[in-house]
Amino acid sequence: MYVLGIDGGGTRTTGVVADEFGNVYMHAVTGRSNPNTLQQIEFEEVLCGLVRELKRQNEAIFNEVSVCFAGIAGVGESGRDVEVAALLTKELPAGTKVTVRNDAFNALYSGTLGGPGIVQIAGTGAVTLGINEKGEVARSGGWGYLFDDEGSGFYLGNEALKAVFRSFDNRGPATSLTDRVMDYLSVQKVPDIIGKVYGKEHPRSVVAPLARLVIEEAQADDEVSKWIVEKACIEMIHSIKACHDRLFDEKHPATIVLSGGVFTDAEQFLGRFRELALLSMPNAVFQLTQVPPIGGAVLAGLAERQIHAEAVFVSSLNEQLQERVTP
Repeated sequence: MYVLGIDGGGTRTTGVVADEFGNVYMHAVTGRSNPNTLQQIEFEEVLCGLVRELKRQNEAIFNEVSVCFAGIAGVGESGRDVEVAALLTKELPAGTKVTVRNDAFNALYSGTLGGPGIVQIAGTGAVTLGINEKGEVARSGGWGYLFDDEGSGFYLGNEALKAVFRSFDNRGPATSLTDRVMDYLSVQKVPDIIGKVYGKEHPRSVVAPLARLVIEEAQADDEVSKWIVEKACIEMIHSIKACHDRLFDEKHPATIVLSGGVFTDAEQFLGRFRELALLSMPNAVFQLTQVPPIGGAVLAGLAERQIHAEAVFVSSLNEQLQERVTP
């Protein structure tokens, strides 16, 4: 069976056609596709252009696609699922089952391989989303970087800047983050950081990459950095538990998937999450993703047809996608 999976975000949109064995037949990448940040005509051009490029690569197999799962950023919040599904339906073979959901589902299924569970996403932004065996969905957090993005790259970077300025003013303890941040932003004095943050780029784009410095300094035993990471873990566990309480019994062995750039050093977070969850979610299983988000979209499509991915799916898909993206 052939599945069209789409992973659409604020940076780029990826599409693949694959089967239950993880064989990839077509693969294409185009621009961003969040419908809340594009004009309607721009959004249609990106999405339709992607599908048409896949069709051009192998029209015979494209015409046998029976299901499409599109996880697209901003869709759930905007309530435009039906509209986007209708747009895709026009471009796909007659009878194709089309499902459109938020791109967080791709991240979830990239860890659970199409099954129920909860995903904690922590990249530039952060959000928690889960689904149970009944198909009930719960979301927590991620309502905007200005007030509700705990655990995200922006959150960690912003906390780092707060710590640097507090140390500079003698309002807080000294931290190795001061030298790391100044070096990263190429400034000579702490006050010069202001000009970098409020420069030409959006502050979020400047601040979020500082998360890596926090994680590295926490590993190097800087107390301030360790506390920032600890606060992030506590906040994310609160968000995970909020979803868990709405979807599962307390002792349910729910799979909790960690996805996003903040979790690059996985062990630092996995171990702490397990400790924090011991009392409230004693049987929760924390793990990383097993395939890229686009693989999660394919797995979601298979699940729509009640088809389980074969044992070779993960290794096969990862290997073939690597071959296609490596020059």
